[in-house]
Amino acid sequence: MENNQNIQKIFAKYLDNTINADEYKVLVHYFGKEEDDGELYELVLKELSGGLPEHNHIRLEKAVDAVSYRLREQLQPKKTIRLGKYIPYAAAVFLFLAIGISFYLISTNSKQKRAEFAAVADVSPGQSAATLTLSNGKKIRLNSLSAGILASEQGIEVTKTKDGAVVYTGRGMNESSNTGVNTLSTANGQTYRITLSDGSRIWLNAATTLQYAANLGSQGTRNVKLLAGEAYFEITKDRKHPFIVETPSQKVEVLGTHFNINSYADEAKTVTTLAEGSVKVSTPGDKDRPVILKPGQQSFATDSRIIVQEADLQSALAWKDGKIYFKDASIQEVLHQVSRWYNIQVEYKGEPTKEVFNGGIKRSANLSSVLRILELSNVNFKLIKKNGATVLMVAQTK
Repeated sequence: MENNQNIQKIFAKYLDNTINADEYKVLVHYFGKEEDDGELYELVLKELSGGLPEHNHIRLEKAVDAVSYRLREQLQPKKTIRLGKYIPYAAAVFLFLAIGISFYLISTNSKQKRAEFAAVADVSPGQSAATLTLSNGKKIRLNSLSAGILASEQGIEVTKTKDGAVVYTGRGMNESSNTGVNTLSTANGQTYRITLSDGSRIWLNAATTLQYAANLGSQGTRNVKLLAGEAYFEITKDRKHPFIVETPSQKVEVLGTHFNINSYADEAKTVTTLAEGSVKVSTPGDKDRPVILKPGQQSFATDSRIIVQEADLQSALAWKDGKIYFKDASIQEVLHQVSRWYNIQVEYKGEPTKEVFNGGIKRSANLSSVLRILELSNVNFKLIKKNGATVLMVAQTK
């Protein structure tokens, strides 16, 4: 553990924006904070509210000690988050001080940077919203409707719940009833949840389109199509009716399990990550050699090839639990997530940095909080309006 005097110096260096990456890690380790849930941010702001500690070592010492004490007294160790059955969601070391504290910078250069940052328009995070298209072509904007029954036909009721999800429920239906296909779509900056007629639950990430029969048991197998985007599946077990997910480049067959499929067109591959149970993955060009995934594995599929490796569940499934998380990720990988969730376009000035990024933040944070992480890694950014769209211009600092 670093001594208190050294921590004071590092804390002061953060405030005047001269802290380096190694010192940042020391500060994170000292406070023992693993996740940025806003509590640390509030504690720091409160301790600094009486005025900046600039050159006041006693005031600075008290601020550091108070934040450390309150964290250890108030913040209990978090329970392990489990996905499915006993699958640990490893804790991420979040870059917590990157949110908001920059407004307390005290050097001349820092004040200039602060003014530039304030002049950049911020972007709010995405929201729970989607469009439901019924088999008769009727479109329903789900975010604009109150909870209640949305549609009812041929033994199937479609309901929006109070917590903002779509639920399909059978009312005296049989296997041949209501074979009509419905479509649930999210745009950039939207996410949604759905419970199908068999009880299976699906989470849709931004820019995702899911197609399914109102009554999944009507065709003998429970077929859904992930036409584009990313979705997390918790499938109800039914051995008589295997569950099949088709994407443009692969097919996944399951009986009852929890898994994630990332099938964005701009990712060049379809990634299937298994959290619980087992799934069989096949591609159109390799039908005779399907791959069976085990929990903790993921497959990378193209039109004719499947590669299997151990998965980083934290990175692959963070979006489902409301976080943006990246581990040893390129700036392109990071900004793919950012552009979809904040509904922005990204343009690079020159060659993108080769540096990899680690860390994460809640998806409820504004775009500026994410950009601060990039800024600390010597990446410059600028938000502009271009042809009616919000564009993030990105360049590496020389």
